[in-house]
Amino acid sequence: MLPLIPLISLAGSLVPELVGLFGGRRAGEVAGRVAEVVQSVAGVGSIEDAASAIRADPAKVSALTLRLEEIRREYLELQQKDRQAERQALAEALRTELDDRRRASEAMLGALGAEGWTARTVALGPAMVSVLVLLGFFAFTAWLVRDPPQTSDGTALTLLNVVVGSLVAGFTAVVNFWLGSSQGSRDKDRTLVALQQGQVAEAARRVPVAAPAPVSTQPFPGLVPGQPSRFDLCMEVVLAKEGGFVDDPADPGGATQMGITARTLAAWRGRPVTAEEVRDLRPAEAKEIYRAQYWNLMRCEDLPRGVDLVVFDFGVNAGPANAVKALQRSVGTTPDGAVGPFTLRAAQAADARALVGAICQARLEFYRSLAGFDRFGRGWTSRVEDVRRQALLMVTA
Repeated sequence: MLPLIPLISLAGSLVPELVGLFGGRRAGEVAGRVAEVVQSVAGVGSIEDAASAIRADPAKVSALTLRLEEIRREYLELQQKDRQAERQALAEALRTELDDRRRASEAMLGALGAEGWTARTVALGPAMVSVLVLLGFFAFTAWLVRDPPQTSDGTALTLLNVVVGSLVAGFTAVVNFWLGSSQGSRDKDRTLVALQQGQVAEAARRVPVAAPAPVSTQPFPGLVPGQPSRFDLCMEVVLAKEGGFVDDPADPGGATQMGITARTLAAWRGRPVTAEEVRDLRPAEAKEIYRAQYWNLMRCEDLPRGVDLVVFDFGVNAGPANAVKALQRSVGTTPDGAVGPFTLRAAQAADARALVGAICQARLEFYRSLAGFDRFGRGWTSRVEDVRRQALLMVTA
């Protein structure tokens, strides 16, 4: 049996959103994948030794974080597929029951229109049984009302209860047979419709987002004329803010080039890097890092125009989890740090200009809570306000 406690502890400290997957239907698969990745990154055998070795090496911590994030996204997609399969199975079962009911009704109608005494007698059988049940029910009820039995005999009372129960059940069956669906059947009908609508919505969610309309590049200096992608538009703004090489001792990120820290670059390349390697980072590689670890991770392509920029720039500067949680709080979804279908639908339904303002305000509040605000606060505030202005231009472009 896998030692789950060290696995959960290590995975939760690096990717908190992964912990919830240890309790799902694929918990065993997730634990196996995490154990395999931990041992692979650590290069040692046991889980306990691997966890200790990884915590002692920042480069291994970065590499493992990326691998765990890949596992989290993979199994979130599998969970979505599992739920979709369950909905389809339930919809199919309900559809089969409704089809059986429809075929039974059609068979009775066909028998009523058939030729011959035998066919008509068979067809009239349910009607005659229904009449007898109704007559018995009403006659027995009238008798109970007019002349209720006066007896203390336990056996007689038991038999009376049985007869009453049988007549009530028969009366209910007759009413449901002739007057259509019962409340339970109507509930099933509504459930089937809801499931079908859910399947349609899920299919719509999986349709690739259409290419954006041409955007004027006037407000964004340095863009190549033509039709840049949304990622390129946002990337130009971010790179203009991040600047070139910086190695400020007061900055916890250490050596940084175009906003890419040594830790991020080491995780991307899968090995430790020096400050000189950070200085020599090329723009093409930096863009791929931004695309994979920030833009795609926060699903910025699926966010409204302008909102994608404020979330992307916030994530680059303060971490994807903080940016996504600010987005989720602004649209009223659970702030779990992972962009899912509920967050996307809420963001797409919101007013883009108002949402840009809400996220930027949340970003300023986040910066004010940091210990370094006295030193870096003016620069952070200026960056937020400039990004807000650029994002609003994107919204109205």
